Amino acid sequence: MTEAFANRPTTLADYAAILRRRKWIIIALPVVAAISAYLVSATQSALYEATAKVLVNRTSVVSAIANVSDPAVGDPTRFLATQASVARSPTLADRVAKRAHVAGVTGGSLLGSSSVTPETNADILDVTVSSSNPAAAVRLANAYAVGFTRYKTELDTKQVERALANIRERIKTSKASPATVTQLLDSQAELETIGSLLADNTSVLKPAEGATQVRPKPMRRAFLGGLLGLVLGIGLAFLAEAFDRRVRSEEELEQTLHLPLLGRVPPPPRHVSDVNELVMLAEPESLEAESIRRLKTSIEFLNLDRGARTIMVTSAVPREGKSTTIANLGVAFARSGRRIALVDLDLRRPFLHRFFRTGVGLGMTDVLSGSEDVAAVLRPLAVPGGAFPGGPPSRNGSQSRSAKTSAPADVQTTLTLLPAGSVPSTGSESLSDYLENERLSFVLDELAEQFELVLIDTPPLLSVGDAMALTARVDAVVLVLHAGIQRPIVHELGRQLQSSQAPALGFVLTGVPPAGEGYGDAYGYEAYGYEASRKRSERRAGRT
Repeated sequence: MTEAFANRPTTLADYAAILRRRKWIIIALPVVAAISAYLVSATQSALYEATAKVLVNRTSVVSAIANVSDPAVGDPTRFLATQASVARSPTLADRVAKRAHVAGVTGGSLLGSSSVTPETNADILDVTVSSSNPAAAVRLANAYAVGFTRYKTELDTKQVERALANIRERIKTSKASPATVTQLLDSQAELETIGSLLADNTSVLKPAEGATQVRPKPMRRAFLGGLLGLVLGIGLAFLAEAFDRRVRSEEELEQTLHLPLLGRVPPPPRHVSDVNELVMLAEPESLEAESIRRLKTSIEFLNLDRGARTIMVTSAVPREGKSTTIANLGVAFARSGRRIALVDLDLRRPFLHRFFRTGVGLGMTDVLSGSEDVAAVLRPLAVPGGAFPGGPPSRNGSQSRSAKTSAPADVQTTLTLLPAGSVPSTGSESLSDYLENERLSFVLDELAEQFELVLIDTPPLLSVGDAMALTARVDAVVLVLHAGIQRPIVHELGRQLQSSQAPALGFVLTGVPPAGEGYGDAYGYEAYGYEASRKRSERRAGRT
């Protein structure tokens, strides 16, 4: 349960980062909703509304005369709600429809296209009628208001009229004493007064004078649709983030793996990666090459106390950039004057020979099989002051266009490659036999004696079991993880590292854009990047 809640956003910066990552959802959904609402509203037929106001006297005539309290009159909300319900009587609607003489309008349709609502701060009922014809809307609203006042008077005086009829009949047929007749006459006068007062209990305060168009209003609907889309977009963005299992912060990787971040390596430019070149050779002044040099410095500092001579560079899963990182790292170390050996032990997918254009030939598998000595399979690589002499050879043996065409005279072969060698196609079991060969330890020890640092490219730790066995044959491990790696993979990698026989120096985060590093403004890398971009543009212009 703790693991499930450990990665929830806790600060305003976390929420802002989520909104930035999901910005296309937040942008696209309101735009689509606004356009859809606009188009739907634009196709609607015109509709008009007219409103008449009816004043309702909340004073109880009966209470005033009989001195009896009326609870309904004392509660204005309840009283007006009752009057609004009375106005929605089907009997009243039928009468209004007949008296208005509007074609196609019946009592039922009038109730469906009208409303009676009490005002909150006055004893007034708003009678509103909708129609496709503005004149018809005004006529129906006024007829409804007048009809309600008459209907209300009829209901209020109905009992009084019955009482008066009863008294008049008794007076005509009465044979009582004069005192009794006088009393009946007094009651008759009182009831007539009440009736006349009740007849004036409601009146039309303001008849409808015109109708307003309520639809279509495409701009208003578009605004509301965009606002609703924005709310839904933000909700959908956070929902997508909740279901996203990718790691989104370096801190989470450090806490899960209990390892420090060694450096961030942005993806190489497309024109460099498409031809399997290295930024340290093709564009040594770029931001991408500078990130490799910073990574080299971090490894040197962390390795001061350990003194590791053989460092295994691996990843969690394939295609995280470990081979590209180790090849660039080897060039960076070599340019600093160190004697470096690159060893390709990723026998299932060997790739280092492609970067340096050495071709498939003799290598580690031939040494482990006993057919060749180590010295016979080593490939010295010239790394002169920033590029191969005349540029690194391309796949067909010609010089690369993206490298410098001249080199200083003091060229030193400080970088040596030990390729994977001739890899048999007899299945994974035979490849595991090579990596479990006891002779491998002697080969690595021999290389450690000849070179200052041996960088070993190995299979991903979670892909094959023999990758973990290699940790017993090296001095240290460096992990290469791609930005956005799945969280379950990171947790599994952390469990696997607990069984590692060699200490891990830290991890490298690849696929991070240069702008995402967050240190450009503070350390002046933005200016450096501008200068590198200018020189890169000049080189491209020179090619043409």
